[in-house]
Amino acid sequence: MTDDYHPPLALTILAGIFLALGAICMLIITVDIIWRRGWRSMMWIMIPVYIINAGYVGPLTLYLYFKYGRPSKPDPSKPAQTSSHCHAPEKPVDIENEGGDVPDPSLHDHHHEGYHEGHREPHQEDQHAAHHHHHHTASRPLLATVLIGVSHCGAGCVLGDLVGEWLVYGTNATINGQGIWAELLIDYGFALLFGILFQYFSIAPMSGQYGPVSVWRAAKADVLSLTSFEIGAFGWMVAYQVGIWGYRLEMTTWTYWWMMQVGMALGVVTATPVNFWLIGKGIKEPCA
Repeated sequence: MTDDYHPPLALTILAGIFLALGAICMLIITVDIIWRRGWRSMMWIMIPVYIINAGYVGPLTLYLYFKYGRPSKPDPSKPAQTSSHCHAPEKPVDIENEGGDVPDPSLHDHHHEGYHEGHREPHQEDQHAAHHHHHHTASRPLLATVLIGVSHCGAGCVLGDLVGEWLVYGTNATINGQGIWAELLIDYGFALLFGILFQYFSIAPMSGQYGPVSVWRAAKADVLSLTSFEIGAFGWMVAYQVGIWGYRLEMTTWTYWWMMQVGMALGVVTATPVNFWLIGKGIKEPCA
């Protein structure tokens, strides 16, 4: 790349507008979660997932958050409880009595025994969360479930690309004399790491299995999903960096990060069909 190239002013202004819109969407979700004390009622890993995704697909993420992921208003009269909205196949929950007409006496007994000073025992919390998930996903369209699933790998890709891009920039790493090929390799590695972490902290709290078993489940769920996401993102990176700007677009420009924002949005498109398949086959668990 040459050091003296600057994108046209019109592109810089347009890039600034789109990046600012993404930042505003992130701020809206952040403020709403803080205002509603979302960490008390929503799955904690979804807090950064929603915020990060708002940065590149703001309108879509705002819709998914306010329609399906928004935490309830805090009730001062009730003790704070954390909740998880992920399904846990290892701990099936009897949902035959979900209407509440014929309560299970054994569950009623455990309900009283499992509380101490306003808190559930861990297994009670898991059962409550899985039961809540049944109602939550039953009223949610499949497409919304899939898009929320895509948001997991999207958040991992964004963090991975941020770390990878700046690492390549700081070290001036190149492959065949060009930084973009090093960026693709390093970005993917970090994205995979973050993506699996996001998925792990969705699976482990519900299953109660913290360790290699949940890491393996997270990897199975996220590697294919994340790779399909990066096909869209990386394809666009190559298109604009090689095909449009001929390796001249510097990472320190607003236009560069606008192009990255567009690439992430394209990643949602390429990852959606794969997530339909993964969730349909039960390989990836729907979260919210």
